[in-house]
Amino acid sequence: MEPSPKFDCHDLLTAPARALSAKRITLMTFFLCLGLLIYDAFTYLALAVDGQAIDTFWNVYGLLPVTLMQFSSTLPEVVYGLGIALALIGLMMGFFGVAAIEIEQVRGNRFLSLGSAIRFSFQRLGQLLVSEISIAAFIALIVILMLLLGLITRLPVVGDWVYVLSFVLPSFIIAMFTVFIVFVWAISIVLLPVAAAAERNGEAFSAILETFSTVIRQPIRWLAYTAYGLVAAKLFSFVYAYFCYRAVQFVVWAVSITGGEKAELLVRSGLSHMPVRSDLVEETLNIFPGLDWSFSIARWAHGGIESTAGHVMALMLFLVFASVIGYFLAVIATAQARGYVAIRYIKDDYRISDEKPMFFDEEHVNEPQEPDHDYTA
Repeated sequence: MEPSPKFDCHDLLTAPARALSAKRITLMTFFLCLGLLIYDAFTYLALAVDGQAIDTFWNVYGLLPVTLMQFSSTLPEVVYGLGIALALIGLMMGFFGVAAIEIEQVRGNRFLSLGSAIRFSFQRLGQLLVSEISIAAFIALIVILMLLLGLITRLPVVGDWVYVLSFVLPSFIIAMFTVFIVFVWAISIVLLPVAAAAERNGEAFSAILETFSTVIRQPIRWLAYTAYGLVAAKLFSFVYAYFCYRAVQFVVWAVSITGGEKAELLVRSGLSHMPVRSDLVEETLNIFPGLDWSFSIARWAHGGIESTAGHVMALMLFLVFASVIGYFLAVIATAQARGYVAIRYIKDDYRISDEKPMFFDEEHVNEPQEPDHDYTA
């Protein structure tokens, strides 16, 4: 039976252990790969539109073109930016799915399946899109108003006075409000999916309202919960990555006993097709940024054989690596969900744990039956 939440920081301590499940890691890895495929497609499309050499870029970065891109015109920049936005939506769907599993567990349902969680994420895709677009549209509206103020400022004499007299009220106040909205819009990548997962009716406005309410009414507590989630995710994902590294070594060693050196050559061949020396890989295999405590797989990325099997092995090894990042993100999503449950109780005195599960109906073992005969005198 699921223990009742304490509605404080103690609920977050078990987030790494809760996230260490095949269901959550697989779900987060699935949407991570989906987002990466979208990002790759739009990145290479932007390179093609810009007329750059795609082959050269592919040989350097392959499936992980995680680098600062520079283009010579506006159109490829728009294509690249659209790819980033859609990839982030895919990532948010993963956060939503993991949060939905955790929220359902808080409600008492421990049996939400992987397939149901993925379908639920796609069903609520519209809610996430409308929420993000609504915030972006509001920011764009304020920018348009500022642009209109700029046009008025160009008027002789009158423009100067309008700009000066409206600088504090309302321009500065509106600017401060806009900066705050942009900040919440940025952190909504991890917070809004959790609020949406806890919302039963799929309403975009409710998800936006709870996202802003969490940041406005409990900013310090939310920052503390998020900081713990990030630190715990990095620490435990490093441990998970190390075990994955040793597991691959064990497979190679065991198969090599009877299969010879081909097993190791195929793994070397697969690693040779991956950017093992990239910053992303190095930071993933390091315990914390700035600390020199890591392990390296670069020495295994040479001496392989060129074959189709080697390319397929690269895909297999990529999935193993993606699961490490998937676990990292799953810990963050789980901590966010548990933190949101606690904050919702603290700020609104509302227990999400008292809600009925959305994906589980309790069945009666014996249905009540009417008596067949009347035995009253």
